[in-house]
Amino acid sequence: MAGRSAEHGAPDRDAGARHSADYQPAARSVCLPASRSRAGFARCRAMNEGEIVAGLLSADEQLMSAGDKGAFDASAEAGDPVAPVAAVSPLGSNAWPDETPVFTRTSLDSLLIWAFRLGASDIRIATNRRVFIHFHGRLLPVTTRGLTDMEVEEAVNRLYSADGAARLKGGEDFDVSYELMPDRRSRMRFRVNATAILSRGDDGAAIVARTLPSIAPSLTDLKVEPAILAAYRPRDGIVIVAGGTGNGKSTLLAGMTRSMLEDPNSHRAILEFSSPIEFVFDDVPGSSAVLEPSEVPRHIPNFAAGIRNAMRRTPSVIIVGECRDDETITAAVDAAITQHAVYTTIHASRLADTLQRVISLCPDGKRRALTVSFAQSLRLIVNQRLVASTDGRRTPIREFLVFDDKLRRRFLDADPERWPALAQDTVEEGIHGQSFGVAIKRARDEGRITADEAHARLKELGYAD
Repeated sequence: MAGRSAEHGAPDRDAGARHSADYQPAARSVCLPASRSRAGFARCRAMNEGEIVAGLLSADEQLMSAGDKGAFDASAEAGDPVAPVAAVSPLGSNAWPDETPVFTRTSLDSLLIWAFRLGASDIRIATNRRVFIHFHGRLLPVTTRGLTDMEVEEAVNRLYSADGAARLKGGEDFDVSYELMPDRRSRMRFRVNATAILSRGDDGAAIVARTLPSIAPSLTDLKVEPAILAAYRPRDGIVIVAGGTGNGKSTLLAGMTRSMLEDPNSHRAILEFSSPIEFVFDDVPGSSAVLEPSEVPRHIPNFAAGIRNAMRRTPSVIIVGECRDDETITAAVDAAITQHAVYTTIHASRLADTLQRVISLCPDGKRRALTVSFAQSLRLIVNQRLVASTDGRRTPIREFLVFDDKLRRRFLDADPERWPALAQDTVEEGIHGQSFGVAIKRARDEGRITADEAHARLKELGYAD
């Protein structure tokens, strides 16, 4: 198995040192503990996805219905490495079947592989705390003890490089993509953030590793509405996918990218700038479209520099991983008004918040001119949330506006400070898009979410049931 940190682009220097005393050099499981790897993977492969979900939800409900919210031993939660606890997780007393007495670099790879195969969305590792995973909206502990400072530092250095822990102690954080290949046919990718934290009154580290699908889901898989399908591929202008952290913005944008690549009549040159690159499309057949991805800051210093670089490469489409500062929004608008299609994401929970966020990113001295250019180039805004579904997973609901000439003129005639309210009023009309209220009721009527879940989400967003 090869471990690779994408920020550095070369195999980990310890990748060749796999045949230590506690690891077998077996061709298909060289990174797993010799005494448990085959059994652990046999169990994982034997359980189909439905069985895993049903087992987790059943165990979780039993634990919570028993009122045993305090069952997680306090000393283990604080990170005592010598006091494993029993029955700490709805997954079982030893949820990660290959947990080792010492958490090594190879243990990290084994954990990530197990969580990826299980279907976890995130793996959370921190100093003096047990390992947790996000599983369909639930946060579950999967180890019986907390990890020591040295163990977490070792994991940080594995994911980044030998100076990863030192970098965190110097006040920096880092974002990288990390890739594992447990065998010749399997490829597992993770988006990783590592940040320094305070733990037990001393410096520690926290790692969040997000699992990335081997291939982006299709727009059909994502249940994208017909009105979005008709509008998401403009010849020029700006398409924004917005939402909170962990609500599938990048996945939806990747689905759009996949669709453009698979279309035999696409004829698009697509340039992507992401930090890090989350989805790879090497196995997506593209007969009339090409994708050239660059990672920020590995290949290009920042998003704005990426857009400026793209303008010299005759692209049809420019994908910007996130608009997070004034320089990026300025460059994105410049690209859009010069006949390029620009796709980006913004952290904002509703349409009104998305436009407020854009306005706040426009520099004071250029705000009026930039907002006018932005309104002229706007084509589509989609805000997405993931809510609990009837199958124990999560399903998307979307609020969106499709901007035609008439709607753009309405925004151009209004003061930008009124845009958030205008957007919310317009989406509630239902002529140019769909509100969250309509989306939630539709998901309920389709049986994707329960009546209770619909009621809770409608109340949260201020809608009548």
